[in-house]
Amino acid sequence: MDNPQAIRLYDSLCINKDTALAEDFAHKFPLSKSADYERKFKWAVDICEFLESHFNDDSICKIREACNCDTGASKAVKMKSYLQNSKDLSDFAEKFNLNETYAKLEAKDDSLLFIYPVCYCSCVKRIDKPLSKTWCYCTLGYAKALFEKVFDRKVEVELLESIKIGNNRCVIKVTGMTL
Repeated sequence: MDNPQAIRLYDSLCINKDTALAEDFAHKFPLSKSADYERKFKWAVDICEFLESHFNDDSICKIREACNCDTGASKAVKMKSYLQNSKDLSDFAEKFNLNETYAKLEAKDDSLLFIYPVCYCSCVKRIDKPLSKTWCYCTLGYAKALFEKVFDRKVEVELLESIKIGNNRCVIKVTGMTL
């Protein structure tokens, strides 16, 4: 098992639950770096079923959040510059939207909606089939890490929409930040 996604999931299982279960996972669901996109999608389906059969939704979310592919460090630097010159969350969202194309921000009361127009997940984006919401919880870990760097405080994140579960976009609600 040398695939980065598989290694992150194994590590998350060890940290968040137990090593014996992580070993069982690694034995039953190996994934190599050389796996093609169809094999990766099948692996993702299997992982969702494995997690859903062993854990409740809160535990699954915690496990998957730790599997995000990127810490968002480079994007956080740019976003922080937009924030420093903003008078409120709406102004921050407007500055972000003027300068970035990979996602959009919408300010809603005291929260932000972080919106992806496409699925960016390298494991599942090439297959046009639905997938369990379990798979998409990793994006919460990414969004949480990103916005905590931007706002220098803990934030809460919630997955509202996901392309892989049948929506037209991915939407993560971010709360707990202020200017």
